[in-house]
Amino acid sequence: MSEYTAPNIMVLGFDESVRRRPGMCFGADARLATSVLTAVVIASLHPGPKVAPTGPPDVTAEILDDLAFSISDNWPTGPDGSTAGYYGSLLTSYRWVHAAAAAVSTHNTIETWHAGQALHQNLAGLRPTGPPHDFDAPPGTGTKLTYHLDPSYFTPSTLSAPTLNLHAEGCCDLPGQFRLRDSRPSTS
Repeated sequence: MSEYTAPNIMVLGFDESVRRRPGMCFGADARLATSVLTAVVIASLHPGPKVAPTGPPDVTAEILDDLAFSISDNWPTGPDGSTAGYYGSLLTSYRWVHAAAAAVSTHNTIETWHAGQALHQNLAGLRPTGPPHDFDAPPGTGTKLTYHLDPSYFTPSTLSAPTLNLHAEGCCDLPGQFRLRDSRPSTS
């Protein structure tokens, strides 16, 4: 057995660590697109206490293509709408599962709004392609993320509805609302 010393330690950025060990974020079937969608939905339905909405979470997922989906919810990216995130992006550590999904994507967008202010940013994976831009704020507080999963990374699969129970028994007092829309063109 070799000795464990400092030269044996490799420090990885968040996105590289996700790509090397996706099962730590998305479960055993981490290379299946539906596992990523399920993990992001569960994370949106169970925000941390610092960023939780004042009422129950309200989450909508939309399947856009075989490896593309969006998720919208009613909570900000950080406490009080803060936006200091990974690599200078709007995607904060309060949304680490969402950031992990971005790390296994080719490109993404994030829109977040709070207290009448709204920002939009494009990302290549987890890294911003430019600074955030203002847009007209919808009412309330919320975030919408759109993911285009990396086809070279995922096993041949297509997105389907999350099959796991999105709430463990007794997980929350206010389980929230979840809607799923499939906007893919039908192939009939």
